Amino acid sequence: MNNMQPLLLEIGTEEIPAGVAPRMGAALKDAVEKLLAAADVAPDNIRLGVSPRRLLLHAENCPVMQADREETIWGPPERVAFKDGEPTGAAHGFAKKSGLSLDAFELADKGDGKGNYMKAVRTLNGRPVADIIAEAMPGILRKLPSPKQMQWQDGDSRSDAFIRPIRWMVARLGDELIDFSFAGVKTGIESRGHRVHGLSGEMDVNDPFAWLESQFVRADREARKALITEQLAQAAVAEDVELVADEVLLEEVTDLVEWPQAIAARYDENFLRLPEEVSRIELKHHQRCFSARDADGKVSPVFFTVANIESKNPSAVAHGNERVVNARLADAAFYFDRDPQQSLDARVEKLSEIVFQDGLGMVGDQVRRMRAFVLDNATALGVDANDAQRAALLCKSDLTTGLVGEFPELQGYMGGIYARMDGENDAVADGIALHYAPTGAEDDLPANRIARAIGIIERTDKLLGYFHLGRIPTASADPFGLRRAAIGLIRLLTDTTQPIDMTLDKVIDEAAKQWNQQRVTIAISNETRVKVHDFVIERLLGLSSNLGFSRTAIDAAVHSSETRPLYREALIARHLTGFESSEEGQAIAAANKRIANILKKAGSIPAAVNIDLFSEAAETALYDELVKAEADFQRAVSVADFDSSIAPALSVLARMRAPVDSFFDDVMVMAEDEAVRGNRLALLARLRALFLNLADVSRL
Repeated sequence: MNNMQPLLLEIGTEEIPAGVAPRMGAALKDAVEKLLAAADVAPDNIRLGVSPRRLLLHAENCPVMQADREETIWGPPERVAFKDGEPTGAAHGFAKKSGLSLDAFELADKGDGKGNYMKAVRTLNGRPVADIIAEAMPGILRKLPSPKQMQWQDGDSRSDAFIRPIRWMVARLGDELIDFSFAGVKTGIESRGHRVHGLSGEMDVNDPFAWLESQFVRADREARKALITEQLAQAAVAEDVELVADEVLLEEVTDLVEWPQAIAARYDENFLRLPEEVSRIELKHHQRCFSARDADGKVSPVFFTVANIESKNPSAVAHGNERVVNARLADAAFYFDRDPQQSLDARVEKLSEIVFQDGLGMVGDQVRRMRAFVLDNATALGVDANDAQRAALLCKSDLTTGLVGEFPELQGYMGGIYARMDGENDAVADGIALHYAPTGAEDDLPANRIARAIGIIERTDKLLGYFHLGRIPTASADPFGLRRAAIGLIRLLTDTTQPIDMTLDKVIDEAAKQWNQQRVTIAISNETRVKVHDFVIERLLGLSSNLGFSRTAIDAAVHSSETRPLYREALIARHLTGFESSEEGQAIAAANKRIANILKKAGSIPAAVNIDLFSEAAETALYDELVKAEADFQRAVSVADFDSSIAPALSVLARMRAPVDSFFDDVMVMAEDEAVRGNRLALLARLRALFLNLADVSRL
């Protein structure tokens, strides 16, 4: 028998939700690769296939037998294993536990400098790779990541759960069946093709991707995505329109089909009077269809669906989609005509009938807190107080409209539309329309400052409220989107193009003040404020690479002795990101770590340095350079442009490297004389304070 055979694993299921199958497939591939690597089994590159109904792994060549290998067994040290030259009970017990005779062991040096240990080398016979995989696969499948798991009953009782019911499993190593069961399903050699076009049959172990292609399944996800992109582009050219690019929708549709077919359709042109986002949202979120624009860049009634079937009558598929879309847009038009009969201002009172969260009052309460916050902090937020409070007051009123009730994805956007129809100015309308942005770590920030101001208080208000209730996210669950709220807050506060001159603590305190002054529901405690602050900083550290600096750099910046707005901390972190990798940066960081450790253990330290107690040239030199550096540092950071002050300030700090190195080389800090020792500690504390003014570089 050839010692290399193709490896094939396929888990066939009911349709897996979009976005889940790729993660599960990647985790399955990683787990199998790690399993084989741990067994010293080296297959050819394992290829992954993912579709709504299957997770597939295939390697053209994989060893069928694990190679024999030697295993070194270390036992107890000689002093425990032997007494007066005779083996002790510990030696006999370890040998028995290892399955070896005592004669198989010798005494050998382990290399740890602690003498000899019992040592034996035994040969482990290689096992069939099919057995290794069969034993591990049920456990691997149980651990695949999925948002929810389900159990199903269609035959024998089963205890295993999976994201969707498993219908078949193929597991082969060449002609050999890899025999295991999971969730009541046993492995076999038969797979299933496309639900409509394909057939069931023995999957080709040598080229399963080609076999699936013959059964109308394109299992290679990237190839399937590329095909959809190509089909959509061709369909757009045929219809003489421009496709509206939507990568998120493309990813979702790729996970919904196995045999994609792009088909053009058209909704009633009467609905072109609706705002652009209404039709786009309807097509995307409800029908998973792509929008288009005409040659003039205007909204086109043409749209594109990606069917999971090769229809003999594509026009019938198009007609079915048109019928649904037209019905949905007719509902939208009805509400769009009716909603403006009541202004956003008149709808504010209705917000007191909408629950914000059980235990946290109503949305109307939240709006009043947001309005008070932007009024109190308009200058620091850089907004016109009157426009900002008006936008904050009206920003949630569209939640009471029929159109947003029917299409929740339009909240904010329709508020801006209706605000303009009510005669509100552009600043107010844009503030309402954009206050939910950004919704993710990569989304654009709103250009409108009022939208930013409302976004800051809304996210902070939400974090304080939910943390008060103890609804703090765990490692695996964040049902209220608090991490997303924190990330949005961070992006708004760290942006340097429209800086917000409020520290994070100030934002949290001012937001908490609105809760406490309102006294409608709860009072925010200092403990809750601290928890929210720490949670935001934790997210900031995790978001560091997205924001253009290293985790250690922002960690150092936010732990300075000066409390600054987050955008300034971000500027410092960007400069530190280059500085920390330089020779000077590494030396300064090491010195600061040493100083921080010395001061931490020192206990009481004098408040001032007494130069009369200097006895070494190196401490005098360090003091003289420190005095100059303090003056130069203050001149550097006192310039109007904070960003341009950071590099000169860092240069001043880098200048301290030589005198600090000389000090530690020539001076005994912990001198026997208490006064001298205290004076040297005071000198180090003053030096540390200079560095801390910019950042805690000991964290670099």
